[in-house]
Amino acid sequence: MPSVLAGVCAASFLSGCDVTIKDGDIKNVSLDHKVSQEWSRHYPLAEGGRVEIVNGNGPIEVTAGPAGTVDIIAVLEGRAMTEARAKELLGEFKVEESATPDHVRVATVRRNTGGRLDVSFKVIMPADARLEMTGNNNRLKASGLRGHVKAMVVNGPVELTDMHGTIDAAGVNASVSARMAEVTGPLRLESTNGRIALEIPRTAKANLNARSVNGNITVTGLTIQEGTGRRIRTIESQLNGGGPEIDLRVTNGRISIDGK
Repeated sequence: MPSVLAGVCAASFLSGCDVTIKDGDIKNVSLDHKVSQEWSRHYPLAEGGRVEIVNGNGPIEVTAGPAGTVDIIAVLEGRAMTEARAKELLGEFKVEESATPDHVRVATVRRNTGGRLDVSFKVIMPADARLEMTGNNNRLKASGLRGHVKAMVVNGPVELTDMHGTIDAAGVNASVSARMAEVTGPLRLESTNGRIALEIPRTAKANLNARSVNGNITVTGLTIQEGTGRRIRTIESQLNGGGPEIDLRVTNGRISIDGK
């Protein structure tokens, strides 16, 4: 055992990991020192272009802005046991970017495993552009968009508000919510170990398919056919004569659907 602990200590020292070892246990991790810096870019984007944001640890927030341009601001925050180590963390971080008139992609890349590094993105993009955002350990938010939105997250909620276009959103250990100003095309919301909340105009025309394993389905403000099942709840119904597909799937969670 002593040789194993010595190896752990040596590895921790060489990698600069922010841990303490006491009485044979790894404990008392203290990340009291914080250093931050800002990264920003301004890109042109053609009508109907695509914006892709990938964040390994932190939130992404997207709002609608002027046509033809994309503005991205990232705030990098390193936390470690010492200020010097926190600064080193920022140096071990990279933002990969690629940009054409049709597709802007920004992704975070980290080259070590010690300490804690959080990155928060704020994006302003044309309302009619397509959005893809992928995140971990924090919130994904978007509002006021008309183009297609794809959102995937692990350990953090997805919150979409004032949406006008098509949506494909999924989460693990995450809640997924969408508030639609109108229903113009297919919507897919899926969650494992979370909940789904959908709000649509009560006059919206759609084909609703909702399925929940180990959770209830509640519907308010809409006229639907009665759901079936107990442990596995299912609702299939045409809303106002039918229209685009609305597909809702949750495992270990509940689904709420509201007509406003």
